[in-house]
Amino acid sequence: MILMNRVELLAPAGSLPILKAAVDNGADAVYCGVNLYNARINADNLTLDDLREGCVYAHRRSTRVYLTLNTLINDDEINEACELACDAYNCSVDAILVQDLGLASEIHNKYPQIPLHASTQMNVYSINEFASLSEMGFERVVMPRELTLDEIRSRVRIAARHGIELEVFAHGAVCVCYSGLCLFSSMNKSGTRSGNRGLCAQPCRQEYTLLSSNVGEPQKLRKGHLLSPKDRCVIPYLTELLSSGIASLKIEGRMRDEAYVSAAVHAYRVLIDAYYDNILDEELVKSVNDSLLVSFNRGGSFTSQSLGGKKPSDLLSGEFVGKYGLRIGKLSSSDPKKGTITVRSANGSLIPSKGDYISIRDKGEEIASFPVGKVHEAPGSVTLKGLHPDMIKKLGSDLPVFLMSHDFVGSKGEKRRTEIDISFDSSESGILKANAKVCDGVFAGVFAETDCDIPSDYEGAPLDFDRIEKQMRKTGDTPFSVNEFFVVHGSLDVSCPISLINDLRRQLIEHLIAEIDYESSHNIGSVYDMFGDDNETASEPHYGEIKTLYYFPSFSTVRGDLRRDADMYAFSIYDLTFKKFRESIVDFIKSNDTKLVAVMPDLIHDPSSDRFTDTLRALKNALGDCFDAVIDCDPLSDDDIYSELGLKHYLSAGCNVYNASTFALLKDKADGITVSYEVDPDAAGDIISDNVSTPELSLLVHGGGFIPWMQSDFCAIGNNKQSCRMCLDRDVFTLDQGEGEKECRVITRPLDHTSAIYGPSKFNYDETDIEQIASRGYNVIQCFTEV
Repeated sequence: MILMNRVELLAPAGSLPILKAAVDNGADAVYCGVNLYNARINADNLTLDDLREGCVYAHRRSTRVYLTLNTLINDDEINEACELACDAYNCSVDAILVQDLGLASEIHNKYPQIPLHASTQMNVYSINEFASLSEMGFERVVMPRELTLDEIRSRVRIAARHGIELEVFAHGAVCVCYSGLCLFSSMNKSGTRSGNRGLCAQPCRQEYTLLSSNVGEPQKLRKGHLLSPKDRCVIPYLTELLSSGIASLKIEGRMRDEAYVSAAVHAYRVLIDAYYDNILDEELVKSVNDSLLVSFNRGGSFTSQSLGGKKPSDLLSGEFVGKYGLRIGKLSSSDPKKGTITVRSANGSLIPSKGDYISIRDKGEEIASFPVGKVHEAPGSVTLKGLHPDMIKKLGSDLPVFLMSHDFVGSKGEKRRTEIDISFDSSESGILKANAKVCDGVFAGVFAETDCDIPSDYEGAPLDFDRIEKQMRKTGDTPFSVNEFFVVHGSLDVSCPISLINDLRRQLIEHLIAEIDYESSHNIGSVYDMFGDDNETASEPHYGEIKTLYYFPSFSTVRGDLRRDADMYAFSIYDLTFKKFRESIVDFIKSNDTKLVAVMPDLIHDPSSDRFTDTLRALKNALGDCFDAVIDCDPLSDDDIYSELGLKHYLSAGCNVYNASTFALLKDKADGITVSYEVDPDAAGDIISDNVSTPELSLLVHGGGFIPWMQSDFCAIGNNKQSCRMCLDRDVFTLDQGEGEKECRVITRPLDHTSAIYGPSKFNYDETDIEQIASRGYNVIQCFTEV
């Protein structure tokens, strides 16, 4: 693994032309997908031939290429996905980005030379998973967007101990749900648009009505785009991130067009270079931020989410759908006869230029737009010409005016090239020699040399050093630019035709290209025929034990007696941490001589983690053996708190067990596994039938009730407002999608201002399904949820 001194700028590429544009604008690396198994399956994507061409183009310009295989993979697809990883690596990609643990395991077992990156869809939030990920061949982990700077810094240190580097999202669209855990699109409406399969229908961008009730008719709280966040931008924390030890800053946007990607890459290239050159200042930051706002934003500004340690109360984008633009002022006057409008602007507002597009809005709706023809600037205002006089007559006063496009100074800079040093040698009679070496970056130190014979009959005037250097620096449209030119031996004047110097340069560049192509090439063959089935010996057949579990995600909404026909009862760790609720739950468990299971959220921030550990200890002290198990989404953790307390460890559906390979990987790491909620009972049967059962392992299956469609760091009730008491004053919250649509319940967590949206499951396991699982030797825990 090559570690770069500077933080890598990683850009999206939804097609080959966009890949080249990202490279040209300064990306240190690009990530892209082909037409299978990537989280942006509706992007144009690349063919394998495109990928090969893209790798050549990028590598010659010192840019890496990563392939995304970042969806869940079923058992029928996993061989093809592994072959695709092999083919892509042979196309010279530098790493494969993976979500599915089973796929990662298969790739590493069969092709251990392929570097793996853990997608943010893998939801690696825990500080305790890096050791296991390193053993699986992962060299990099993409951090969840929800982490704070302090959490990122602590993970950098711990990950480095295991040879893993970290990647952080810098810019682009934000999922309101924790990545990899959103089932809203998969479970809602037709149930065929799985976000974990690259087909997200973006339900977070839709309109909803939020209702609340204690008793009686629900009360309407608000309506609108209640889950639609602004785009992320880390510029306010850029210096802290660049000095934090992370390896890569990532721009989101494989569904974006070439103009957007070019603008975003150029903007961050300018800022990152300015930081390392010690010339980053407020004026440059404002200019770049304005350029990004004009390029694309939702709601008029960006969000840095929780990087600063506090959750933003203005995360949502508001009710204007689509590209928002940059507000430059209000309409102060208009003159239809002259065809002009005058915009009152504040100090420091960006002044439009000829050819820019302007949008005028009224109550959030665009009522006019036009390209600027002429501009007249005055103190505190700017007069623009370009809108048709008939439209000008219809305009009122004080309407907000937005800039929708603008050519920023320096936005069309030099294309990215690989810097080289050239040495020239004329010491040997009748021969000219030259060599070139890559200065830095991905292929630093790669070297090539060549020579040319000087014609013996040449009688022209000698060429001086300056002329030779000038010709050798003419790299034209090649991937290179010359940093230093040296004459190492011989006279500074050379008697030869100028064409010979040009030939020498062309040969040298061709040889250097060949060396870079060789250095970046890989050639591994398919080894599937070399790997048979695991020689795992089946144990004596036995019939598994069947138990029932009832889970109450929100204790405050439970009405009446808690007793159900159940062997164990599960409660959220949030409710168990609240002393009043914990005491009531402990009394219930004791008085009914039953078992308690604590359910952890599928992403836990560091401060909450410490509190939850204290809660587990308190519960064990209070209940002893009646406190039986914990359900979490931490499958690869090396933390031994559960074994220390004598608790069983069950894995939640958030672990995305979607195939037999993932099941095989995790079955020895936990006491129980929940197969993905997106897998139907028949497919789940196939998954477990490919694995030998063990008497100790339990399979948790959903018997009925709502499941978590979305788990979020954002409180959908109080909009992250610190002083909000809405969830304390009301009990039941419903997210209404409209007549005939599925009902959703919102559960809030006042402890850390998070929330979860629960909805009906596509698949419930009935008695026949459960008996079939038990007949294969697995213990079964049939789970019911009451929200």
